[in-house]
Amino acid sequence: MTGVQRPTRRQRLRAETMADINRAARTQLSEVGAPQLSLRGVAAELGMSPAGLYRYVDSRDALLTSLIAECFDALADAIEQDRDAVSSDDPAKRALAAMLAFRGWAQSFPREFELLYGTPIPGYQAPADGPTSVATRRVGAALLTPFVQAWRSGRLRPPLLDAKTKGDPALASWAAAIQPDLPADVAAALLSVWTRLHGLVIMETFGHLNWLGPDRTQLMTAQLRAMVTELIGPHQRS
Repeated sequence: MTGVQRPTRRQRLRAETMADINRAARTQLSEVGAPQLSLRGVAAELGMSPAGLYRYVDSRDALLTSLIAECFDALADAIEQDRDAVSSDDPAKRALAAMLAFRGWAQSFPREFELLYGTPIPGYQAPADGPTSVATRRVGAALLTPFVQAWRSGRLRPPLLDAKTKGDPALASWAAAIQPDLPADVAAALLSVWTRLHGLVIMETFGHLNWLGPDRTQLMTAQLRAMVTELIGPHQRS
C-alpha cells in the first residue's frame, strides 16, 4: 500500500511563511480594517520587502482570498470543537453549542467577523468555487449538522409550507447543497436558523445592540436557545 506523500522541506517552509503572512494580515486587519489592507503594510509588518512578499501572493486579492478562507476555517474549527464536546445523542444541545460558538467567535474576533460578513470590500471579488467558497460551506455544515441530525431522528419541527414555496427552485437548490434528500420544509427550517442567527450576531457585533448594555451574554443565549427549542423537540418516533 502506498503511503501518504509527505510535504517537501520547501513546501513546509512555504506553508510556514504563508501562515506568517496571514498572521501579519490579521494584525493589519485589526489596525486599519479590510478596505485599507495592503501588501506593503503586510510586508512591513513582517520585515519583508514588497517584492519578497510577491513570491508568495501575487496580488492584494490573492492575499484577501487566503485570509478570508483562513478566517472561515478558524470559525468552523471553533464551532466544531464546541459542538462535538456535546453528546451526539442530544442534537438540541449540540445545535445550541454550535450557535453559541458562532456568536463567541464573532465577539472574540470582530474584525475578522466583519471581513467575512460585513460590507463587501470595494474592488474585491472572491474566486468562484475557490477556497473561500469551500471554507464558508464548512461553516454552514458545522452549524446545521445538528439540525439535520434532529430531522433524521424525528425531532425536527419544520414549518408548514404552501405548495408554491415547496416548489421554489432556489429553496430546492439550497436543500440539495446541504443534503441530497433534504425535504423542502426541512430546508426552510435550516434557512430560517441560518438567517436569524446571522442577523442577531451581526447586529450585536456591529454595535446595533449596544443599547442593551455591555453584558448581553445571558440575553443572547436565551434568544439562541429559543430558536433551537422552536425547531427541535423530543424524539417522536416509536
